[in-house]
Amino acid sequence: MAGRGSPRTEFGGGRAYLAQQYTEVAEDAEQRLEELLALAAEPSPAVDFDALRRSYEPRPLPGDAVVEPPRWVDYAPDPGPVPGETPGSPLLSGPYQQNLAAARLRHQRALREYRDQEKELRAQAEQARLAHEREEQQRARSVREYNERLEGYRKAYEEGRPAAVESVLERALAAAGRLPGLEVPARVSYRALTRTAVVDLVLPGPSVVPPALEFRVSVDGGVEAVPRPERECRARYLQLVARLALRALDALLAADTESRLDGIVLNGRAVTAEAGESCLVSVDARRADLFASSLLPSGNGEALERLRALPCVLTQDPFGPAPVTAFAIGRSGPPAPEELSPGEFAAMIAELFEQMGMEDWEPRLRGRDGLLVLAQGDGREFAATRHVVCVARRPSVLRADAVRDVAEVVVEEQATGAIWATTGSFDVDAVLAAASRPEVRLIDGGELRALVRAHLGAELGG
Repeated sequence: MAGRGSPRTEFGGGRAYLAQQYTEVAEDAEQRLEELLALAAEPSPAVDFDALRRSYEPRPLPGDAVVEPPRWVDYAPDPGPVPGETPGSPLLSGPYQQNLAAARLRHQRALREYRDQEKELRAQAEQARLAHEREEQQRARSVREYNERLEGYRKAYEEGRPAAVESVLERALAAAGRLPGLEVPARVSYRALTRTAVVDLVLPGPSVVPPALEFRVSVDGGVEAVPRPERECRARYLQLVARLALRALDALLAADTESRLDGIVLNGRAVTAEAGESCLVSVDARRADLFASSLLPSGNGEALERLRALPCVLTQDPFGPAPVTAFAIGRSGPPAPEELSPGEFAAMIAELFEQMGMEDWEPRLRGRDGLLVLAQGDGREFAATRHVVCVARRPSVLRADAVRDVAEVVVEEQATGAIWATTGSFDVDAVLAAASRPEVRLIDGGELRALVRAHLGAELGG
C-alpha cells in the first residue's frame, strides 16, 4: 500500500521514539540532581530562638462590631463633572434635583429604621465587640505563653539539657533537609559530658544519580542504555553526599546560638542494594574544625574537598558494599568510653586535666584507643614540671610493659613525671612496675570516672 513504510521501518521508528523518551527522562533526573546540589549549597532557614519568637499584632474591629447612624454622605448623589463655562449648572438641573430628593427620602427612611432598631443593633454590636476582644485576648495570651515556653526551652538549652538541645538541633536539621523532591531525615543525640551532638543523617541512595544519560536502539531492535562511566557516577554521588553533610553541619552551627556545641559527630547512612543500610561518611569534628573555612563553598568539587579536610572517613565506593566505620554512635544515658569518638575522648581528657592544673597541652599521638600528650603542671594536683600524659580506653587491662614504655617516653622527652590513665584497669605487675618508678602515677578507670564527676560535673559510663 502506498504511503506506508515496512513493518521493520515502523518498528524501528517506535523504538527510536522510545529511546528518545528514556533519554529525556534521564536528562530530567540529572537536571533535578543539579538543582539539588545548588540548593544544598545555600544556607538553610534560620531556626534559632530569636527567629522562632512570635509577635502579637491586634486586628481591627470587624464591621458588625461598630454601629453608627446612616450618614448623608453615603446617600448623596454624585453631581458629576462641572463644565468650566457653566459653573454649577449640574446642581440646578432637573434630573439632579430628582435624584437629590430621592436620596433624601432613602436617608430619612434609613434613619427611621436605625432609630427603631438602634437598641437591638447596639446590643448586637456590643456582643460582636466583646467576642472580638475575647479573641484578641486569647491571641495575645497564646503568643505570650508560646514565647514564655520558648524562653523556657532557651534556658534549658543554655543549661545543656539533652532533650532541649536535641529538640533545637533536630528542628534545624529538619529545615535544612527539606529540599524540593527530597527529604533528608536526621536524629540527634546530645552528650552533655563532651558537649557533642551525634547526628545520624539518612542520605538518599546512589540511585539518585542516573546511571545513563542516553538511550539508543540496539542492533537487535531493542532499546539499550549508554552507561555513564562508573567514575563519573561515583563522583556525582559523593558531591551530593558532601553537600548534604556540610549543609547539615552548617545548620547545626547556625542553630547553636548559645554555643552549647563543642563538637559534632555526623554519620551519613544510605540504603544500597548490595549492602543494605550502611554508613557512607562519618565526621568527627570539633568547633575549631568547623569554623576553619566555609562549610558551603560555591563549587561541588570544593564541597567534597572541604568535607575531606574535616576529620572524617568517606567511602570510596558508594555503589558497592564498602561501608565505613562510624566514629561514634549516639544513645541516651552517660556514654561509655568506647562509645566516644576519638575527638570527643581527646577533648574530654584535655578538659579534665586542664581543670586539674595541666597547662600547655601538646598532643603528640591520638588514635581510636587513646592519646599521648606533653603538658606542664601548675602545682595544684601535679607538680609544676613537664609531664607525659598517656590515656587509654583499650585494652581493658594494662600490663607492666605499658608502664615501662611511658617511663621511656619520660626520658626521651626530658620530662620529670608521667600520668598513665586508663578507663580500664592495671594488672598486678603494672602496679608493681609503677611502684618502682615514683615519677609514674597510675589512674585506673574507677579513679578516672571519679575525677570526671568531680571536675566536669558529668558521668562517664561503662
